[in-house]
Amino acid sequence: MRRMLTLVPLVATLLAAGAQPCAAATVKVHLNARPATVPVAPGVRMRAWTFNGSVPGPVVRATEGDMVEVTLHNAHKRHGHSPGMFHSVDFHAAEIAPNAGFADVAPGKSRTFSFVARRPGVYMYHCGTAPLLQHIGMGMYGMIIVDPLAARPPAKEITLVQSEFYGRLDHGFLRPSLKAMRNQNPRFVAFNGRAQRYFRHPISVPVGQPVRIYLVDAGPTLDSDFHVVGTIFDSFQHDGNPAEALHGVSTQLVPSGGGGVFELTFPEAGVYPFVTHAVRWADAGAVGRFVAR
Repeated sequence: MRRMLTLVPLVATLLAAGAQPCAAATVKVHLNARPATVPVAPGVRMRAWTFNGSVPGPVVRATEGDMVEVTLHNAHKRHGHSPGMFHSVDFHAAEIAPNAGFADVAPGKSRTFSFVARRPGVYMYHCGTAPLLQHIGMGMYGMIIVDPLAARPPAKEITLVQSEFYGRLDHGFLRPSLKAMRNQNPRFVAFNGRAQRYFRHPISVPVGQPVRIYLVDAGPTLDSDFHVVGTIFDSFQHDGNPAEALHGVSTQLVPSGGGGVFELTFPEAGVYPFVTHAVRWADAGAVGRFVAR
């Protein structure tokens, strides 16, 4: 059985948790490594390196036991006598030899590899080409959700990727800097690729009904100390593993490169801010709002 999944740009979209296939399938994933100009903060854009033209890249979704077939095309062009820029893709959900599956792809070339999604959870994927710090810092990352065979209870679902952007501002453009990345001094910290995105445009959630947040911290360096003001998480699953759950958690650390599933309910109508509670980085843009209705 083969199944082509539509890759959804990773924005905080309410998704309906629903029916999942009971038979293993082949999930075909097509990623295009290419440069694109993207917004990273109010009034600020950046010439990023991307998967499929967005930062983060699209959400990939599979079910435990599925075969995930990944094709990466490197659309970066050669320039003059320059050999051009190599790229690759590393899926944290994969259990394969990295040198075989995650090999560099030359400009203009494509590469396909496969892995079985054996463990349910939420995981990062990213470019693994050296210098790794630069390729992730330039925007080459995304999320894969591997649903368990036993379907999770119905809930409204939200996907969030926390990440950092480094460099200097120049007339509304962020000029990326590997030196700034190495000095661990980000200009902006964001959810889903844009600082203050959901503070300016809050996410609507229901009152008194289950809400599920899939969170990946893409880094490349900072942890996420995730917190929703005004409520307590009913459960937190490290890397989204259903067998490993903490209950009654107010703030939870998700390390750079890690993920987690947060289950919660909003007790009454109102506005509920969410942040990384490393407040210096909330001040840099990792802040948003849920509006419960």
